[in-house]
Amino acid sequence: MRKLIWMLAALLALAPAAFAQTAQEMTDRCAFSSVGKKTLGRMTDGDYRTYWASSSNGSAYVEIEAEDAIGGVYVQFYDDAAALDVQTRDASGAWQTVAQTDGAFLAAYAAVDAGAKTVRIRPKDGKGRLFIAELRVLGEGDAPGWVQQWQAPLEKADLLALAAHPDDEILFLGGTIPYYAGEMGKAVQVAYLVPTMPYRRLELLDGLWLCGVKNYPMIGHFPDKYQLTLKGMYAQKGWSRESVYRFVAEIYRACRPDVVVTQDVNGEYGHGAHRAAADAAQAAVALAADPNYQHEKLEQTEPWQISKLYLHLYDQNPIRMDWRQPLEAFGGKTAFDIAEEAFACHISQQTTRYHVEDFGEYDNSKFGLAFTNVGPDEEKNDFFEHVGK
Repeated sequence: MRKLIWMLAALLALAPAAFAQTAQEMTDRCAFSSVGKKTLGRMTDGDYRTYWASSSNGSAYVEIEAEDAIGGVYVQFYDDAAALDVQTRDASGAWQTVAQTDGAFLAAYAAVDAGAKTVRIRPKDGKGRLFIAELRVLGEGDAPGWVQQWQAPLEKADLLALAAHPDDEILFLGGTIPYYAGEMGKAVQVAYLVPTMPYRRLELLDGLWLCGVKNYPMIGHFPDKYQLTLKGMYAQKGWSRESVYRFVAEIYRACRPDVVVTQDVNGEYGHGAHRAAADAAQAAVALAADPNYQHEKLEQTEPWQISKLYLHLYDQNPIRMDWRQPLEAFGGKTAFDIAEEAFACHISQQTTRYHVEDFGEYDNSKFGLAFTNVGPDEEKNDFFEHVGK
């Protein structure tokens, strides 16, 4: 009898988790209305290149009518994220706000617990405009795993993956992000120099989320230019050497990584922005640690000394990572498998000649230790060898 009581108590304790319901998408069973309704279909066409733009002020809203109770609304903004009011009607028919988003991220989810079949979203306090690439409606229950619920960028990272453009973090850093973020549970921050087109930012979010990253990426302001030399890159408008160095030093101080992994000093296939990422990553090691290095953008930050810096394809102190080992966090898939799936999220880039490869000219398993203050690698199979010891 005592054992039976214990078993019943254990089952009751587990009941909420055991019987938790995962919300199902119901977008295709909803009707949408607003001013400018002729283009509302762009929000549900599955294409990040298209978007619905609202009118301004009081006309900036989307009303959703569903067959069943609405449990949540998932919004992916085209370019400018907006803080949202999520509203339902009260007994008198007036709109009341039941949930809000803060406008910090291009992907935002708001749970709705009111059991309502009619919901309205609008900019916070009804002020501003909306530019929505995709809008999905979910039923009652917990948000499924594909719904991105981002956290703020890290204030203390284990690893920083620094890339020039969206998709470089996958093509040239290979299994780094899925292995360390997804499998090893490291605090991984990802940063980019170039924001590129708005739809590519949504693609990068899809790829990072799939890899197990939960903290929103840091995205720079450098214009998308192509040069074959580092000197030529730094001669481009908006690409001064000083500004790139300062941006990367700012990132080091902001997220305080122990390990930094970035691109090839020769730009993989010679791209000047890739060269700049590697160059600035090296220069920022000393700048970020120097208490005398100051700028108005760095005033609120404390100096930070990273422990290790790895460069893709670097021929000094080489290390080769094995991205082909099965990972428990991904059901036996390898870091290479996940990297391929993450690159597939970059739909706009699938017609290029580049692929995820841990072999050949752009072998994304090859790196070199360009800086260390914890000693040289010995085992040469882990970016974190000697870190924290």
